[in-house]
Amino acid sequence: MESLKVLLRDLECISLADISALPESNQHIIAEHLEELQDELKEALNKERQYNTAHC
Repeated sequence: MESLKVLLRDLECISLADISALPESNQHIIAEHLEELQDELKEALNKERQYNTAHC
C-alpha cells in the first residue's frame, strides 16, 4: 500500500508545465488520464483506510 501512496504523491507533483512539454495533441488526453488515476488511487486508499479502521 505504501507504494500506491508514493505513486499518488508523485502523480500529484506533475504540473501543467510538465504536461505542456508533451505534444499538443496528447496533452488533454494525458491530463485527463492522470486526473482519473489520481481519483481512483485516492478512492482505493480511502477504502483501505476505512476497512482498516473498521476491522482494528
